[in-house]
Amino acid sequence: MSEDTIAAVATAPGESAVSLIRMSGRGAIAVADRVFRGRIQPSKARNRSVLFGEITASDGSLIDEVLLTVMRGPHSVTGEDVIEISCHGGMTAPRLVLRRLLEAGARLAEPGEFTRRAFVNGKIDLVQAEAVCDIVRAANETAHKLALRQLRGGLSEKLRQIESILFDGLVWLEAEIDFPEEELGECDRQNLIQNIDTACNELESLLATEEAGRYIRSGIEVAIVGRPNVGKSSLFNRLIGKDRVIVSPLPGTTRDTVDARLNLNGFCLSLHDTAGLGASNDLIEQEAVRRAQVSLRRCDVALVVIDVSEPLTLADWDILEQAAEKCHVVVVNKIDLPLKADLGRLRRPIRVSALKGYGVEDLLEELKRVAREQAGDLDLEIVVSERHATCIRQALDAIERAKGALVGGASPELVAADLRWALEYLGEVTGENVASQLLDEIFARFCIGK
Repeated sequence: MSEDTIAAVATAPGESAVSLIRMSGRGAIAVADRVFRGRIQPSKARNRSVLFGEITASDGSLIDEVLLTVMRGPHSVTGEDVIEISCHGGMTAPRLVLRRLLEAGARLAEPGEFTRRAFVNGKIDLVQAEAVCDIVRAANETAHKLALRQLRGGLSEKLRQIESILFDGLVWLEAEIDFPEEELGECDRQNLIQNIDTACNELESLLATEEAGRYIRSGIEVAIVGRPNVGKSSLFNRLIGKDRVIVSPLPGTTRDTVDARLNLNGFCLSLHDTAGLGASNDLIEQEAVRRAQVSLRRCDVALVVIDVSEPLTLADWDILEQAAEKCHVVVVNKIDLPLKADLGRLRRPIRVSALKGYGVEDLLEELKRVAREQAGDLDLEIVVSERHATCIRQALDAIERAKGALVGGASPELVAADLRWALEYLGEVTGENVASQLLDEIFARFCIGK
């Protein structure tokens, strides 16, 4: 792979002032010499120089005026010689410049190949490489902040500390295996157990952030529930700022779950407008109610909507009872109408008029508070990736087996074997021990040019 010189447009297609074309590889500077015309040739420029000039066709005709940056390896993002060309934006100029680079000896990069080369050449580990993709795909400020922290090596450093603890324990065990006549003393054995406990606690702390990682990765699932015609769809439309769902005074208008995403204070909320919960003889409505119940069971937060222009019914209390098993917010709607409901038994109700917009800001503030509460402490290292969580869980299982074997007086070979497995699993996270097929799967998620 490192023998090839690769090139790709690194910016999204479409109208823009500037577009960036990136090239990396042993022949990148030579290719730049063939296509660039300026006062200084790229091969004669100082490292990290920016040159103004022209990209020319093979017959010498002008393709575009550009700024060309020279970054020699190993002091570059990929560890190889890198050329970055800033040309005019739009659909045509970047395509023509890229085509000229391919004619001059480069080949089109595969998805994620620049980042993969950075990983292979030791510029970043696999956790940091995946963070690059997470930054590009971040849908909110919180996801971007955590991906940036991961790119800077926060999670990697935490895992390296745990690996160091396990490796020290493995050294003790290997010494006992190699020199059985010098058995570990009781003090050494207790130190080993204590170190294994420390590693377990650190991994458990990381796994405890998995739920917060899911919120950040996929969004906090918020189901809007209530009996028919209490204003759920009107509230849904008001929260997302557009008429996404048909609103009618007739009950049973919503026949399916309607979804939308709402970015709120750095968090992504996945809102689900559901059908009214209650008995029905209509087969379609029965299916709609079933789906609403599924949304209520699976959501992270339930918005239970109550119509205050009518007395509370048994159906209202039944829905409140179901929602009480999880985080929920009680929303009393239609406050612009005469109050007929007794709100005395409701816990911290948020008063709104979805029709008029009254109280919606208060509801949004409450949702911000709930989102922060659900996510927990964002200053901790948070496990955002499902792959990372799986590997860490496997490592924790291996360490707990090792501790059980050690406490039970098992042979040092058995304890050492489990510690090696734990190190193997942690190495899969950082990329120290990873199969080529898994790398293919990871970097296939990247865009071309990254």
